[in-house]
This record gives sequence, structure tokens and C-alpha cells, in this order.
Amino acid sequence: MSEKQSTINNQQVTANYIRWIRERVGRRKIFLVFGGIALFDGHGRLLLQRRADFDVWGLSGGALELSEDIESCARRELLEETGLTAGPLRLVGVYTDPHYDHAYPNGDEVQQFSFCFAGQVNGGELQADGVESHDVRFFAPEEMAGLNIPHWYRDKIRDALAGGPPTFRAPFVNGRPQDQIAAVRQHIGHDTYIGVGATAVIMRDDGRLLMTKRADNGAWVFPAGYCDLGENAAHTAVREVREETGYEIALERIIAVYSAPHFHHTYPNGDRVKNVGVTFRARLAGGTAVRQEDEIAEMAWLTADEARERVGKYYGRLALPLLDCLDDGYVII
Repeated sequence: MSEKQSTINNQQVTANYIRWIRERVGRRKIFLVFGGIALFDGHGRLLLQRRADFDVWGLSGGALELSEDIESCARRELLEETGLTAGPLRLVGVYTDPHYDHAYPNGDEVQQFSFCFAGQVNGGELQADGVESHDVRFFAPEEMAGLNIPHWYRDKIRDALAGGPPTFRAPFVNGRPQDQIAAVRQHIGHDTYIGVGATAVIMRDDGRLLMTKRADNGAWVFPAGYCDLGENAAHTAVREVREETGYEIALERIIAVYSAPHFHHTYPNGDRVKNVGVTFRARLAGGTAVRQEDEIAEMAWLTADEARERVGKYYGRLALPLLDCLDDGYVII
């Protein structure tokens, strides 16, 4: 492929990622990243939209484009679909479980990698866009019981109303996992793909953190990997740690989600990817150290200060912010 043609392809992807990738992979199941907002008014009522495609009620939201981060995506979709804007947002949860898989009316199959935020309305004029939503209204919690709301929206609404730290489902795989990258690369070549994954920051009883040195480029990183179709992000984190290090872990909480454009990466073979994922804090739960030699050159248990010193410029954009959330909180990057 010529440099000119590659530039044209990247411009097409940026303009509409879903359209671009569906033209290449067809209707087969793929991961798609979604951002949405549970928007409340001053009376504690929640905004719902009546979707045009499924004819159901749900939260505003839509698919991530290559040029934006997930919070910007959620805010853009809110404005486009409802005419409203939101104030500060908190992360409600990350919804990646195969339980939420579905097919659109046109037959497109998807495993959702969905981020839900919550916030208060702070401007705009309420109106349905007439394309993706036929109606938009605020409902009191008790008014939503009889509405036709799919289970993935029900779970997000429940968690948004409950408050609390960002939620995630326990590790789960449906028994038929499929490599997400291999399933797509044969159709898109080296073009930029939104790859979803998970990272684990594992803390030992003495407070030290597990880091690994990559065999390909020598970078020190926290154990991480891409999700397989058929597993949720929590299972990815547990599986990758087991495969790379031999350790078993127990996930405790979400400490970061990452989706910013600067997480684009080009592999030595020319494959381009925009990395999107979730980072868990975890505790060591067992196992024996067995390094995956083709991927991991070295493993070490480091203090947080030692970890800060070892991360390089590229990986530091992810590692350094989340190291500040080890004791409390989370970061959106």
C-alpha cells in the first residue's frame, strides 16, 4: 500500500470507524467501544432516549472514534442525540461481559466494550435528533420499571443510581474465546484498529508491585494484554497475568481507563492500533513465578518509586497517572 493510500484510509477510519470496519469485516462479531452518560436533572430524574434502531429506551451513547477519548465520545453523543450537555462526570462502570453481546437489526454482531459515566445536566435544549433517537425524556426511577429497557442499560442505570466506585463484572469467559486481533487483521491489513484490553497492577503484601520487561522492546510494563472475544476485561487481566508470569490474582477495583489518541501504537510489522482498556488494582493470590519467555525478558517486584523510574516515555503516559491511584480513586486517561 502506498503512503498516499494509507493516509486516505486513515482519514476514512477517523471519519466513521464503524462504517469503515464493517465494510471490511462484514457482520461478524467484533469488539466495539461505546461511551454513554447517565444524565440526571436537578430533581434526581434520569434522561432516557427511545432508540430508533431497537425501538427501546436507553441511555445516550455511541461508538468511539479514533480521534477522541472515551469521555469526549460520551459527551459528543449526548449532545448529538439529546441536545444537552453535562457537567463533571464520574465513571459508573465498565461493561464488557459477553452477557451484553447483541446483534443489530441489520445483523451486525458486537461484543460491547462499554464505559458509562454519570453527571448532571448543565446546558443545552432537550430535543431528539430524529435519527438515532425518536424521543428523549427525564424519568423518575420509579417510572422506569415498566419501560422496555434492555438488560445492559438496566445494569448501567442500577449502578448509576447506586453511586459508589466504578463497577465491573467478575472474571468470565464463555468457553469459546477467539483472538480479537487475528479475527480482524486478515480483513484490514495494517490499518488502524481499536484494540481493547486490560492491565493489572498487582500489589504484594509488602506493597511492592509486579512489573515485567518486554522481550521485544525492553520496556518495563505492568502485565497486560488484549481481550479475546468471549471474555470480559476482568478475565483478560487474570488470564494475561497467569500466562505471562504464572501468578494468580484477585481483582480489587478499577484504577484507570485509557483511550486517549496518544495510545496509538505501531508494531514492528506495521500493524497500527489504538489501545483502549481498563486497569485493575489486584492483589497476589497464589501461583508460582513462571515467566513466558517469548514475551517476558524479566520480572521484578518494585516499589512505586522504582516503578516510576523504570517506565519509559510512551508507557509512562499510562503508568505514571495510575500509580497515583494505588490507595484511592481512579483516573481517566
